[in-house]
Amino acid sequence: MPDNSLFVAGLTGATAIAASSLASWLTSRGNARAARVQVDATTEAQRREGTRQTRRAAYLDLIEQAQVVADGLRVVDGLPTTEPEAILTAHRDRHHQLRRAVTLVDLEGPSTVQVSAANLLIMSGTLTTALAAMIENTSSENRREFHETLRAYIRLITPFVDAAAAALNET
Repeated sequence: MPDNSLFVAGLTGATAIAASSLASWLTSRGNARAARVQVDATTEAQRREGTRQTRRAAYLDLIEQAQVVADGLRVVDGLPTTEPEAILTAHRDRHHQLRRAVTLVDLEGPSTVQVSAANLLIMSGTLTTALAAMIENTSSENRREFHETLRAYIRLITPFVDAAAAALNET
């Protein structure tokens, strides 16, 4: 009977090497997969944070511009007759800045925020019309209409702020 111990030792060694290589290969694949998952999770978290920061900046800019429009028109009560065109031009400039801010929100925000921003923009345009009518004819009816429109505009700022805050909490 031949001595098979050398054959058994070789077979055992080859099996050990194969098992070790297989375990090493599986471990490296697992580590690579875990690293890929970690990178994907980190990238997604950074993307979400970037989106949140961009939205936040757009929302804050729109809130600021909406407030500037409101503040600029609150002082129109005793409309001076010497420079009515300057007042209208200043409002149109503020309205233009508001339009730019709304455009950014349209790009960044979810639909609820976009709707609120669009309502602010529409109301700002209505304010422009009411202001122009009041400058043209400072009758009490035109003044009343202007002030009612201004109050409605100011009331629209709160729903926008609420929608923006809710959207930021979702991201």
